[in-house]
Formats: sequence, structure tokens, C-alpha cells
Amino acid sequence: MKEWKFKINKFKFGFATGLILPVMGFFIGFLAKGGELSFSTFWQLFTQNHDLIHLNDIKLIYQDTRQSTVMFCLLANMLAFYLSFFVYKIDRFSTGLVSITLILAAISVFFIY
Repeated sequence: MKEWKFKINKFKFGFATGLILPVMGFFIGFLAKGGELSFSTFWQLFTQNHDLIHLNDIKLIYQDTRQSTVMFCLLANMLAFYLSFFVYKIDRFSTGLVSITLILAAISVFFIY
């Protein structure tokens, strides 16, 4: 049972998992927030620059959608960190996961604001 812990307890596996889980979280965010929209419309809503919009209410909707979607992306990594660090005690995996999560969080702050 402990063999899988030794195999997966590598920085690169945590880093790769930290890249894959936010993509899955994005699709969960799409299902939760943009279920009635097509994926291309949701993507446009997510990536559109809200500073170009002059109506304050629409700007807030765009920003709320963006924040909620990014939270789904980062929550997937938080769950993986909890399981890897506190439950299974695979430290090197957790280090890779935290590293990429911090990088993605910094990028998302620039992207949202």
C-alpha cells in the first residue's frame, strides 16, 4: 500500500498535478456558473477585458464570473494539497503542488485585477 506513495512523492508529479487540476476546476466552474452558455461564450466572458465595458453592472458580472471560476480552479489544488500533505504525508509532491499553485495564484491576480 505504501509503494504508491514512494512512486508519486516527487516534485514533478505535484507540479504536473497542480497544472492539470485547475483545468478540471475550470470545467467545473463552467458547469456551475455558465451552464446555460456555450463554452465559447463562457470563454469570451472569462477572457474579455472588463475595463473596456463602461456599464458598472455588466463589469461586476464579468468580474464575479471570473473570480468564481478562478476559485474553482484553485480549490481543486487546495483539496489535492490537503490530501497529499495532511492525509497521505507525501511532502515532495505537496511542495510541487504548492509551488505551481502560488505561481497560478499570482498570475490569476494579474488576470482578474
